Amino acid sequence: MRGKNDEQQIPRDVSKLHLWQIQWVRDSFLILSLICGVWLGYAMRDITIPLLVALLLAYLFEPLVSFLEHNKKFPLGRIPIIVGLLTVITTFVLVVLVLTVPMVISQTSSLVGDVSSGKIRSQLEQATEKYAPVDMKDEIQQTIAFLPSGKEGDGAIITDASVSEGDNDLIKIARQTGDVAWNVLGSIIRFGILAVLIPFYFFFFSLWFPDVVSFAKSVIPDDGRVEIESLLTKMDAAVAGFVRGRIVIAAIMGGVLAVGWMIVGVPYAILLGIGIGVLCAVPFLGLVGIPLSVGLLFLEQLGLSEESRMAWWGIIFWPTLVFAFVQALDGWVLTPLIAGKATNLDPVTIFVAVLAGGSVLGAYGMLLAVPVAACIKITIQEIVLPNIRAWAQGEAKDPLPFEDT
Repeated sequence: MRGKNDEQQIPRDVSKLHLWQIQWVRDSFLILSLICGVWLGYAMRDITIPLLVALLLAYLFEPLVSFLEHNKKFPLGRIPIIVGLLTVITTFVLVVLVLTVPMVISQTSSLVGDVSSGKIRSQLEQATEKYAPVDMKDEIQQTIAFLPSGKEGDGAIITDASVSEGDNDLIKIARQTGDVAWNVLGSIIRFGILAVLIPFYFFFFSLWFPDVVSFAKSVIPDDGRVEIESLLTKMDAAVAGFVRGRIVIAAIMGGVLAVGWMIVGVPYAILLGIGIGVLCAVPFLGLVGIPLSVGLLFLEQLGLSEESRMAWWGIIFWPTLVFAFVQALDGWVLTPLIAGKATNLDPVTIFVAVLAGGSVLGAYGMLLAVPVAACIKITIQEIVLPNIRAWAQGEAKDPLPFEDT
């Protein structure tokens, strides 16, 4: 009587196999399904982006929800906890918007006005003329020539033709104003839809999160369960370190930078702080905030009289001191407290992943980039590279981490 091993060695007739019984067909179908799924998600990004944001938030707050649910001091069910958390988050977001949106709008209008009036260009030309090296002045002047000078139309002679052209200009301005108003209205409507959809999706994602995790664990095969769970745990730690760590840290850093730069007199401090805070999600990328803050403060000081100007060392020192304080706050307090000692994602991996995802699929790709990069990196480190090393040392016949079927 033949044993089980003997039966497995009997070659099967390929002509009698179903397509799903052929390994390379299953693998190709799986890869094609993943590609089509990503493409479909990108094509439906108006729907999928709110879903991804809500799923990200549910994943972000799951430890807190789970802790409160199993804490004897809070004898509440999961639903009241989620509703209470949504209420707190919504209230916090509304308060932040009420406090920051007017300042952001004001600084944005001021920046647009300074650019369109030629103030920014005039300040840059003045700085170039006084401080730029002689051999670089022409190149710098050509670089800033694209900025508006604010001098178009000065001293024009009024004629019938110019009046007619003025009427046409008024019509164009009216049309442009209407288009802008329509775009603003559309943006407000889209924001309102997102403001409703994201909490709605978040509620159900957070409510079903434990069931999804339990289902995922139940479908892991017993053969290799320990290795697979260990791999998934490392992936979760890497993604959580970025999502629950760097994003929260970047938001705090952006707020502190905005307040600090506003105190030392950096113009457009709120806009700059928010922008640099976003960049701080990628470690060390926020360093660009130092030359930007120093440069903006320097240009602002050029418009003042010499008696009122800040000392040259203060222009460099105070914005840099604010950034150094925020970096120290990140390294000594925020990262150890929020993200832990390691996220398993180095700055290069995060930077390349975000750029690649954004260039290929825009905001949708940026949302997927870091989790996908983390999973790919850990898979390579834990599975692919060890098998390649074993193959290189003659301990395995095949460098790929798959067994022959």
